[in-house]
Amino acid sequence: MISDFSLRTKFSVAAAAVLSLWGVIEYYGFEADFQKHRDPYQIGSARFEGLRALTPEDAVLGYVTEEEPGNALASGMFNAAQYNLAPRLIEKDKALDWTLGNFSRPTDFAAVGRRYGLRLERDLGNGVILYRKEQRQ
Repeated sequence: MISDFSLRTKFSVAAAAVLSLWGVIEYYGFEADFQKHRDPYQIGSARFEGLRALTPEDAVLGYVTEEEPGNALASGMFNAAQYNLAPRLIEKDKALDWTLGNFSRPTDFAAVGRRYGLRLERDLGNGVILYRKEQRQ
């Protein structure tokens, strides 16, 4: 009986050690992936720095995007822009004198702007576009 208990104990300790080692390996894999893709929605990135430099802090910006309103990506993109550009105000789905175009994939940015009566002022890269409202003559 005592030797049976020792064998069971040794097996349990060995199983715990193997599972612990497996956990360490899995954790390392998750951590390595996190370090590569720390900010998938680019909330804390320098993506909006060019726009911050071009617009005053008290600016009110319009906002357009190609994403469907109400989906998770559209909401995340808008919230990231709002967070990064504070204290500037952003008015969603409006074309104001200065308007932010926030895109998740390459598209014809000028054509999107024309739909809202905007002209492309500057492509700041990485899907961030600064538009100006077309002046009627």
